[in-house]
Amino acid sequence: MKRIIMAAALAALGAGCFTVHQSAYPEVTMSRAPEGREIAVQLAGFEATVVSYLPVYGYETVWREHAYRDRHGRFRDGGLYPATYSTTTYIPQAHLTPAFIERAQDALENAGFAVGLTNAAYRVEVRFTGPAVTDGDRTAEFLWLVCSLLSGDYSAQTWSARLRITEAATGRLLLHRDYSQKYAAAVWGPVPIFSPAAAGATDAGVMQTWALSALTDRAMADATRFLADR
Repeated sequence: MKRIIMAAALAALGAGCFTVHQSAYPEVTMSRAPEGREIAVQLAGFEATVVSYLPVYGYETVWREHAYRDRHGRFRDGGLYPATYSTTTYIPQAHLTPAFIERAQDALENAGFAVGLTNAAYRVEVRFTGPAVTDGDRTAEFLWLVCSLLSGDYSAQTWSARLRITEAATGRLLLHRDYSQKYAAAVWGPVPIFSPAAAGATDAGVMQTWALSALTDRAMADATRFLADR
């Protein structure tokens, strides 16, 4: 019986966590630069802070009680003995990532625009803000946890971005757009607490990367459309 229970537990752990719902990625189309014309663009902004975890390895010594049976079968106190274990501590580190300005550069260059030149005619700037979590999202998260008996989880974040395209020579504002992008995901797993905790779809870093990537693509779609018509 014990083997059956253990096998069932291992099978449940191996089943992992399932994504029940996840926001659909927005569909965008990049406009190509006109043939025979070089439109030079300078990028600015796209700054985002991400958190990574640095593992620090060490050792810890603890004292444990030693009990044993004597030849008559009675337990005896054998005193204390030291036991040494390896430990791993994860230290969070926040740093700026160039991932989104590189994504924007790739989008512009693939569409035929020249990026990073000193004689750029236009300056394309995007600023991110967020995340914002509404009361409705907090309520949904609470209900998911309670109704699933701690086997499910729901998370949502809303990020915003502001696009500004200016004339590099004069600084005159040519285009201004504001964007809002929400990411939401719901997960469920067979093991309460542990399955939702291991889910990638509701991880804060995953949600941030998804939302800022979507905002970057949406802003670059509008930017290429505008610059192609200049």
